[in-house]
Amino acid sequence: MAKRSMSQGGVAYMPPTEPEARRRTRDVGEALSQSRSLGDSTNRDFEDIAAQRDFPLPLLKIPGEEDRPLTPELARILLRVAELLSGGKAVYMVEYDTQLTTQEAADLLGVSRPTLVKLLEDGHIPFTKVGRHRRVMLDDLQKYAAQRHQEHIAMFDELAADEDPSLTLDNPLIRH
Repeated sequence: MAKRSMSQGGVAYMPPTEPEARRRTRDVGEALSQSRSLGDSTNRDFEDIAAQRDFPLPLLKIPGEEDRPLTPELARILLRVAELLSGGKAVYMVEYDTQLTTQEAADLLGVSRPTLVKLLEDGHIPFTKVGRHRRVMLDDLQKYAAQRHQEHIAMFDELAADEDPSLTLDNPLIRH
């Protein structure tokens, strides 16, 4: 997998181009997804067994490096990355602190800093103050973005419900 530096310290992982590398990536994705496709009762049984103190922890083995525990969260991340790469998509990763400045938060939301500050001051997004500076938790920002997205979907659904499709049948701009 090729790796390129990008702005803000981000790294883009490009999908493999050689057939053998693509196959290996697809195999990893399939192996990781098999654990996800087990039935609910099997997952519950596994969780009960895995909760025992002497349960062996799966390890991430990288040649030339120390083995690392493969936590469920890390496995989900690896599964998603493998799915995207094997599907021909690139993956872009950027490090973010969990506590963001107003400019970083505004950049992530795609709004201006003054707009973000207004959202903060109006109580739409929780924040803390460090001296005179506001700080926003990344988790709170993601929750706000998801909530805003759901509100927009609901608004469009409501608009679509009010529309009468038969009114557009005679519209010359719509191809039949």
